[in-house]
Amino acid sequence: MILTSDEATYHSLPSLPLRLIPDFFPGSKYPPYGLRKIESLVNGVVVPPHRIERYLRTDKVLGIYVNDPLNQTEVSAKLSEIFGEPPYVFHAFQELSRRVSRLKDRYDFKVIVGGPGSWEFSLNTPEWVDTVLMGEAEETLPKLLREGSDNLPKVVYGERAKNFVAIRRPSSNAEVEVKRKDRKIPLEVVEAELEVQSRYHNYLNLISDDLLSYGTEDEILGLLRLASSYGNEKKVVFSQISAESSYRFQLSKIREVLRLSENNWRSPLLINRPNSCVLGEIDTGVIKELNKNFIYPMVYVPEERVGDFMDHKVLLIPLPQTEKFYDVLYKCWVHDKGVLRMRFSRVIDYVLDKNRETRGEYLKRLNVRGVHVFNLVLLLIRSYMW
Repeated sequence: MILTSDEATYHSLPSLPLRLIPDFFPGSKYPPYGLRKIESLVNGVVVPPHRIERYLRTDKVLGIYVNDPLNQTEVSAKLSEIFGEPPYVFHAFQELSRRVSRLKDRYDFKVIVGGPGSWEFSLNTPEWVDTVLMGEAEETLPKLLREGSDNLPKVVYGERAKNFVAIRRPSSNAEVEVKRKDRKIPLEVVEAELEVQSRYHNYLNLISDDLLSYGTEDEILGLLRLASSYGNEKKVVFSQISAESSYRFQLSKIREVLRLSENNWRSPLLINRPNSCVLGEIDTGVIKELNKNFIYPMVYVPEERVGDFMDHKVLLIPLPQTEKFYDVLYKCWVHDKGVLRMRFSRVIDYVLDKNRETRGEYLKRLNVRGVHVFNLVLLLIRSYMW
């Protein structure tokens, strides 16, 4: 089985053409974590999308990992409103779709699509897709391949994983899954992945729907110590926490274990609940406690609520609601830049200020030429965080 994704997903570039991303941005060098997981699960071969034809002559199954192929996630839909067209990941998937469709006319192979964005095909599956695998792959995908590519069903719902495999090669963003929904990933799998990622990255990124619900306080601190012990105590970051679990946790202990300070802070995504990255109503007292312990969370909030967070150290990502959005976007950028203490930002300052003056037209004109400035801001933020 050969494995790929669209160019944007493969290179972790949600809304920028590859040619516009400098080499120092994290995530552009290695393929996504999900592809690495499937590579280990089925002993597959991961290849970039422009090289798949070379392997189709010897393999009968092409696996495609999708993140947001049809622009249906909450955030990407809002980005489309900002720029007047879908983000780059949508266009990249359309290009891959055309490529695979042409290749299917020349070679005899089957296509299985899976990944976090596979649900977007539940009502509208492209003709060139033989099977959509929704849900977890560990138990279901090997069964499909054993049964033979000539008997693939159109839609399959993955069984709940019982066995987890470790990645064998590095992925983008140094990700190491530690918890999936209500299940802890076995420590031997976590340790194997920490070893792999630490050889290629200068940080380690623990991913879960909420790190602070991983287990008891001692278990969470033990996990952080374990990750910190790899690669001469590489920087350990964590992808996501919830407001609810933050209330229950003694955050000063995380500060001590990770040696957090004004010059060594963390910025996980803060959510109310799993499966929604947009922060709803929240008592800002939890933000104060996070800030006190040098955790400056990233928050996606409706534009009307950004004022609730302006007095706190958070990275604000506003989502549009009214014609005032472009004023809010510029205001949030100025706020975030202060949290990051970011230098070399005059170009972004100018572009977003000009965009505010023109009520969004300036960014739309830049986007016609392929420059998606809003997401360039997000990439700059990520480079400073990691």
